[in-house]
Amino acid sequence: MRISNAARQVGLFRLLLVVLALAVVVVTVEGRQRELAPEAVLLARWLIAGVATIALGLILAVPLTRRAWQIVLHLVFDLLWIGVLAWITGGVASPAIPLFFAVILINALALPGVAPFVMPAIGGLILGVIATLSLANITPLTPAYLQAYPGVADINRIVGQLAIQLAGLFLVDLLGQLLARRLGEQRLYTRELLDQLGEGVIAIDHQGAITYANDEAVRLLQLPVTDLTGSPLASALADQHLDHLRARLEGIPGPGIERLRLADGRQLVARISDLINKKGTLLGRTLLVADETRVRILEENAHRAQHLANLGEMAAGIAHEIRNPLASLRGCAQEIAAISAQRGDDDARALTTIMLGESDRLARIVDEFLEFSRMRRPDLQDVDLGHLAQDIQHLILLRQDLPGGMVMSVTVENDCPPIHADPGQIRQVLLNLLNNAIDAVRGVTSPHVQCSIRLVDDPTRMDTSAIEIRISDNGVGIPKEIQAHLFTPFFSTKAKGTGLGLALVSRIIREHEGILDLQSQPGMGTAVTIHLPARSVTRQFRRVAGGGGIIPAGSAGDERSFPSDGAG
Repeated sequence: MRISNAARQVGLFRLLLVVLALAVVVVTVEGRQRELAPEAVLLARWLIAGVATIALGLILAVPLTRRAWQIVLHLVFDLLWIGVLAWITGGVASPAIPLFFAVILINALALPGVAPFVMPAIGGLILGVIATLSLANITPLTPAYLQAYPGVADINRIVGQLAIQLAGLFLVDLLGQLLARRLGEQRLYTRELLDQLGEGVIAIDHQGAITYANDEAVRLLQLPVTDLTGSPLASALADQHLDHLRARLEGIPGPGIERLRLADGRQLVARISDLINKKGTLLGRTLLVADETRVRILEENAHRAQHLANLGEMAAGIAHEIRNPLASLRGCAQEIAAISAQRGDDDARALTTIMLGESDRLARIVDEFLEFSRMRRPDLQDVDLGHLAQDIQHLILLRQDLPGGMVMSVTVENDCPPIHADPGQIRQVLLNLLNNAIDAVRGVTSPHVQCSIRLVDDPTRMDTSAIEIRISDNGVGIPKEIQAHLFTPFFSTKAKGTGLGLALVSRIIREHEGILDLQSQPGMGTAVTIHLPARSVTRQFRRVAGGGGIIPAGSAGDERSFPSDGAG
């Protein structure tokens, strides 16, 4: 799109050159006693007519110009026909010579950095040929014309003008390159500034064409074209989910706000405003697009934090009220059990055993509840997930109650950098999820539990790369109606479960600004996927997070696996 715009500018500039060339012909040959140079007048007319026709054809062929070298050929064509015009109208003394400088300048501005000093060298070569022809007296101007205007054929004047013009060509090219570089730096600074805003920015002119669109706007609106400059608004926002926004932009001028909900669940807010100059003239409109999903998550976390703070205060009081009588009841049960054993009363001893077990279970519920309600803030540090995964796998395989024939595998990609997290809390998350997966595969033929950790770049999840931790099993699966309640405190599908394990996992992931997904189908197993950023750089509408954990040995892109044949 940028090359096409440059080609369009060069084409319009060529039309201006044709008009100036016509003025040169009128001033030099037709205005100076036409009868002295009839052949020059005829050649000049045919040249202007031919160039004008070709110029119109090249403007129509602008969409076919997609490479920089094609524009270079256009500019070389301009140098050639201007050279012929200069030869017809007086050589190096022709008023057409300044048109050479104009072509060199437009080359530097339209194609900055492309073949520097090549175009002035070509222009200098053409000027040299014109001077040589003038010195050899090869010109369409008649001897009567040269006698009437002797300066056109003066050798010293020709050589002097040639030297000045050659130096001028390279000076104009150098100044053009400096100006183009300054404009390019300013354009780059503006583009980088808008890209770093964290919001999508689209500028539209009064004719409905897009004059600027940053990468964030393309990403947020899920547009298929990356460079929208010059595109009509109707074609750029042609997707069905943008119909309302497009209609608002094409409608009555004035500020406005539109909210969009995308298919992936993200919520966008679009702010529309008019672009007006100092005179009050409407120049166009601007569109600012921001992702409100992050704001919603922060608000939800704030409400949860307040709720949990209140819950923590209540939990402290409950603990004091329950623990003391619970300890007394357990002591009484132990005493009764001892007395029953002395008297040989098996029924009483069985009942006291049940009482002791339920007392321990109740104490465990109280402890886990207190841990959940008073969980500390993460102590962030660099965590090597490769070593952590090995330790957890070794710890799990020491269990004596593993399902028979179970295979457990842990894989960590080598290009995973260390993740910035709380090692104890991440360890607790992995243990809880793996223990749940192990419980899910009990009684399943060929039970298999897998944990994979890798670096991913998923723009629908996080703005930059993140660590993906995926724990899957081929167990019994979870019914759909239950999945929505799994991370609710005290909800459990296990007979002896407290319902706080997954709630604690969910809270830890939120505290690490991560995302947790669960996918499960009855009879086909369960997969829990976690995305964790390496570092938090939260802003109002955008989070830039990179992340991962690494196994230092091995080549990048490979995987190191820790397979297990299982036990039990």
